Amino acid sequence: MTTSAHPRQLRADAARNRRALMDAAERLFAARGLCVTLDDIAAEAGVNVATAYRHFANKHELIAASLRQKIDQAVLIAEEAAGTEDPWEGLIQFLERTLALMTENRALHDVFLPGQGGDWLERLEERMQPVVSHLLLRAREAGEVRSELEPGDLGVALQMLATVGDVPVAEPPALLRRYLELLLAGMRPSDTPLPGSAPSPSEVLAAMPEARNLSPRLRR
Repeated sequence: MTTSAHPRQLRADAARNRRALMDAAERLFAARGLCVTLDDIAAEAGVNVATAYRHFANKHELIAASLRQKIDQAVLIAEEAAGTEDPWEGLIQFLERTLALMTENRALHDVFLPGQGGDWLERLEERMQPVVSHLLLRAREAGEVRSELEPGDLGVALQMLATVGDVPVAEPPALLRRYLELLLAGMRPSDTPLPGSAPSPSEVLAAMPEARNLSPRLRR
């Protein structure tokens, strides 16, 4: 009886440790972004590093699980916004909720930084492009936004707005709202055309030093 119970106890301990590591990774990625190490995650989970490495070969495995979930959330936000009856309100909803997701989770924010998560940005782009294109087409056809506005413009605008959260002010949400309102005003129809053109997904990825992979320091 004692012999058969012991392996079950070990399995239960292992499951608890794995869950603790995953929960700790989620907290640290949200708070600090992709720069955290597996050692950091082990300390946060309250387990030794050897235990962490028994469950995960490197932190990339934890990053993958976390970012897959965040990408699913981002796509769902876009789909729900595209289904909103009023095209302009749908666009506002998309920008507000996506921006909140990016600013509340540093890891998703880091996906948009050079050298960090080019591969994940590509995956996000592939899934978001059709939905955001539809969302923007509805707004253009309704005469709510500039006719030359492209999905790439929204992506770049969100990247710029996400950096506002790094400004050390007394009321970060108010500052973020200030610049979101400026963006929304600039998206409205105008007789003055926008200069240049929106970057293509390939151009955005080409600007990243390691666009196809996480940088070496993230694999530790």
